[in-house]
Formats: sequence, C-alpha cells, structure tokens
Amino acid sequence: MNPAGTLVSDEFLEQFPPPARLTPVKDEISPRGTRLTTLSDAELVALTQEGDVTAFNQLATRWESSLYGFTRRTLGDSEDARDVCQEALVKAYTNIRKLRDGEKFKSWVHYIALNLCRDRFRTARSKAEILPYEEGRGEDLAGQDTPTVAKAVATDAGAELGSLGDALSSVLEKLPQEQRTAILLREFQGFTSEEIGEMTGVPAATVRTRIYYGLKTMRRVMKDRGLERSDFQ
Repeated sequence: MNPAGTLVSDEFLEQFPPPARLTPVKDEISPRGTRLTTLSDAELVALTQEGDVTAFNQLATRWESSLYGFTRRTLGDSEDARDVCQEALVKAYTNIRKLRDGEKFKSWVHYIALNLCRDRFRTARSKAEILPYEEGRGEDLAGQDTPTVAKAVATDAGAELGSLGDALSSVLEKLPQEQRTAILLREFQGFTSEEIGEMTGVPAATVRTRIYYGLKTMRRVMKDRGLERSDFQ
C-alpha cells in the first residue's frame, strides 16, 4: 500500500488491536531482512517512507501503549481512547512522508492524538450527560469543570473512590484542559517541556508554568480528599 494514500483497508486496521490485548513484541524481520526491534524511530520511519509496512507496524507496537495511556487519561473512556489510538496511527501512516525528522515520530503521533482528542471535546461540548469515569466525556477546552462521579463523593478520606486509577483521574479532571494535557505528556509520557511546547504551540516556559500550577492544584485536591502521593506509587 502507498503510504501517501488516503484509504486504509480493514486488514490494516486489524493490525492495531486494543492495547489491553497486546501480545508480546515480536522481533520482526522486514522484507529486506532487517531486524526491526533494533532500529531507531528514525530508521523505522525511513523504511516506512520507502513502503515497508512492517517497519510501521514496529513503530505502532513500540508506541501504542504510551499513546493509549495518554488518550485514556485525556478522554476518560477506554473505547474512545482505543478509537483515537487507531485513528492517530492511521493518520500517521497515511501522512508519514510529511514527517521530516523521524526521531520525532513519538511526539508527532502524540500530537496527532492530542488534536483528535480536542476534536472530541468540541463535539461533546454541548452534551450535559453525567457519566462515570468509564464513560465520561472529560471537559471542554475552555477548562471548565465537568461533573464527575468524584464530585458526588465527600472529601472524607474514607470515602470509596473505586480504585486509585479512578481517584487519580478524578483529580486530573479538576484541572483546566491545558494544564492536564501538559502534566499527562510530561509525567506519564515522558516528554520534555520543549517537546510539549512544540506539540501544543506554546513556549516551553508556558508549559512549565502550566505544569507548576496544575501540580499545585492536584496536591491541594489530593490533600482535601485525604490522599497522599505514596498512594499512587
């Protein structure tokens, strides 16, 4: 298949199963006999741009868990996150020739996913339905608070939050979207402030400010709910 094309077959989509069902990474060999797991992102991108689909499959396998974790925490819904991951990977594949620096594939595909998440927030902006974490719609880009199950829970330290994952998500959902995105990209995905700035279109200093105030708010909310950082380690 031509990477510059716009149509993706069902067979191609089936190459990206839900992250929860991932199988161990195989040491695939490209049609040219190259052992793909030993190659850098830049080398895999170069092979993909030359038409080697197995090279892109290796890129997808390498980064889909990170991508899913980011979209899952951003959207608050596992099915939506799975859909965004697949769509982001398909967009990355069909536009791979536009990527000039292959070493930036990770930040590039996360940037694509971020924009897809923003599109979903815009679509859901007018919806007033209140759903639990598994079916939540997050909050809109204006940074306004969205009702969640956690809001109905008192700040009593003994209150049931379901799981630490849900507790952390409910804390993150208290943040404006820009702060939450910056924290997710740095603390969970390992991007630098400079990389996040490139992805979100703001200076690195602005990213650091968002992270600082976001973490400050998170510490306050966690304290109000009787939670400690050690609870999440």
